[in-house]
Amino acid sequence: MPIPWLTLALFSTFVQLTVAQATLHDNAANCSCFVTDGVQPATYLYHRFFDFRNISSSLAQGQYSKSSAWTNDWYSQNWGTDATDDTPVRMLNDPKNVFIAQRSNLTKSDDANRDNLSISDNADRNNVSKSDDADDYNSYLTLRTVRLPDFQSAAEVESLQKNLMYASIRLRARVIGDAGACAGMFTVYNDDNESDIEILTMEPKDKINYSNQPTVDNNGEVIPLSGVDAVVPTNWTDWNDHRLDWLPHKTSWYINGVHTVDNTYSVPREASCLTMNMWSNGGEGWTGKMRVGGSAELQIQWIDMVFNTSGPVTGPPGATTKKRDVATLSSRLMRRKRAETPCKVACAVDGVKKVGFPEVVRNSTATSLGLHSYEVSKRATLASLLTGSLLFTF
Repeated sequence: MPIPWLTLALFSTFVQLTVAQATLHDNAANCSCFVTDGVQPATYLYHRFFDFRNISSSLAQGQYSKSSAWTNDWYSQNWGTDATDDTPVRMLNDPKNVFIAQRSNLTKSDDANRDNLSISDNADRNNVSKSDDADDYNSYLTLRTVRLPDFQSAAEVESLQKNLMYASIRLRARVIGDAGACAGMFTVYNDDNESDIEILTMEPKDKINYSNQPTVDNNGEVIPLSGVDAVVPTNWTDWNDHRLDWLPHKTSWYINGVHTVDNTYSVPREASCLTMNMWSNGGEGWTGKMRVGGSAELQIQWIDMVFNTSGPVTGPPGATTKKRDVATLSSRLMRRKRAETPCKVACAVDGVKKVGFPEVVRNSTATSLGLHSYEVSKRATLASLLTGSLLFTF
């Protein structure tokens, strides 16, 4: 027998979707839903595109982080950790380590003036990609970590969309700088609900760590099934398209459109947020220790993401300021509740002419079509994507 409040919640959500589409369907106001490609195609209700490639130099000079273009969607962290026997360097996240950097006007074909590609005076500029000319951008988001005499100054940024419940996230990014740091791009609720892309600057430039947390057990031993140290056909000092697909029973990772790893261990089960960081604590078991005066940067041109949510799309109350403050919503029961909902215009986010601008792949304005919102068979065709039912993830 239907739960009375379920009907009310469904009606309420239809109203919220109508209101929210203008802001959560970036560059795709006419799209009803979004489909992805890959080893396991999926369908999502929302699309966001964050483009850092053409930020004006006036905003780049420390003003962008104060603008609504940033504060409406992101929060720069300011928490820290003390030194311990295992992590001997005190770490402090500083919002000043999150900024927009301007691209040099000079080309890289002759290794010309690499200094201008990094605001950090101490970055290892020899690690900067020599193929930089191929990309069309004037600026990029930078997360920096710097080793000072007494502590490690670091950077961490969280999305204010705290209630992601399954997502497909793409970031065009590169990592440069000294050994002894970790660049992270991941979804997180807590230490047991987290899917990671992590790059260690002390490791070979073709090695990327993909994992679901927890990666160690209660005795501090590594859990073999938790992750893979993948060798990829590129260098992380180059601009690459990193992709993380968080599905109900599997996490998948891609680089430059090529599928690299799947993991069914400890797939996150709680509503999460997207987080990026650049940090070190001197721990020999992970980041290693950066030399005093050293620095490293995670640089990001754009973030393209499609997702569903748990709870109202606006997120839980008070989620805009607290570190990883994601409420366990009372609507867990509804996450897997299938409901028919119209998806008259389905749009693709992969293989499009212009990144960040979904393209219509099916328009059925006369018929209300249902879509399975998170899981489609590997052999799915567009026709099969557009049959079945849409999982509203409340």
